[in-house]
Amino acid sequence: MPRGSFDSLLKKWEMKDLIRLARNSDEALIEILNAIGSEDTDVKLAALSALLELVQTSNWRERKRILELGFDVLIDSLSTEDPRVQWRTLAILSALLKNNPLNGARLLKLVRAITAIAETKNTMVWDELLNVVENVMAPYIDDSVAGELKSMLKNGTTAEAIVIAMVLLETGAIDKDCWVTLVERVAGALLSGEPRLVDAGLVASLKISKLPPVYHMDVLIKELLPALRKAMFNCNDHIRKAKAIEVFDKLRETLARYYRFRPKEAQRVVEELLSIGLVDEAYLISSAIGTIPTSPWEFYGNRGKL
Repeated sequence: MPRGSFDSLLKKWEMKDLIRLARNSDEALIEILNAIGSEDTDVKLAALSALLELVQTSNWRERKRILELGFDVLIDSLSTEDPRVQWRTLAILSALLKNNPLNGARLLKLVRAITAIAETKNTMVWDELLNVVENVMAPYIDDSVAGELKSMLKNGTTAEAIVIAMVLLETGAIDKDCWVTLVERVAGALLSGEPRLVDAGLVASLKISKLPPVYHMDVLIKELLPALRKAMFNCNDHIRKAKAIEVFDKLRETLARYYRFRPKEAQRVVEELLSIGLVDEAYLISSAIGTIPTSPWEFYGNRGKL
C-alpha cells in the first residue's frame, strides 16, 4: 500500500481499514508502529487507537506477534508527557502482556518506563499502569536484573517503590534480601495518605497475605499490620475503608495460621512486640497460640511501662 494512502487513513482515523491491513500484513503493522513515533500528535493518537483496537480483538498468537514487533516502540511512546498517549500505550501493553512472558531485559525496560511515569496524577494513566503490572509475567530473572529491581525498590519514591513491589509480587522475584524492604515500602504506600498509593498498597498487601510462609513474618506484624490499622481508621472513603478491613482480616488470618503451629517463635515475637509498644499486634499473636491473658486489658495495662 502506498505510504501516502496509509498516512491518509491515519489522518482520517479509518480504524477498520487500518486494523484489517495490520492483521494480515507485518508491513502494515510496522507502518502503524512507525506512525506511533510521529511528531504529529493526531497521527500518533490515531495509530495508537488503531493498534489498541487491533490488540483488543486479537488472539494470543496475534498479540505475541504485535508484542515482538512493537515492544520497543511502545516503551519509547511512554516517554511522552501527553496523558492521552500514555494511557493508550499502557492499555496496549496491558493487553499484549496477558499470557505473554517477558525476558529479564524486556522486563527491566518496561519497569524503567512505567516507574518514570509513576508520579502521574492522572487517574486513568495510573489505573492503566497498574493493569500493566497485573499482567506482567517473567519466568526467569537473572541476578543483574533482580539487583536493579531491588535497588529501585529501596531507593525509589513511594510511588515508584509500590510499582516495583507489585512487579516483584507478580513475578515471584522475591528473596530474603528484599523481603523486609518490600514490606516496608508497601507499608509506606499505605501510610502516604495519597488515595492512589493507598489503593495500590492494599492490593500489594492482599497479595502478601497469600504468599506461602517462606520468610520471617514478624515484619508483617511490625510494619504492615500497624499501617493497615492506620489506613482503616484514617480513611473517609467507605469503599476504600471496607477494602482495608478486608485486607487486614486476611493478613490477620494468615499470621494466626502461621504462629499457631510455631508457639515458641510466637511467644518470642509477642514479647518483642510488647517491648516496642505494639500491644494490639502482641494480643493478636498471643490469641493465635492460645495464651491470651485472663483479660486483654492486662496487655493494655502495660502501656505505661513500655
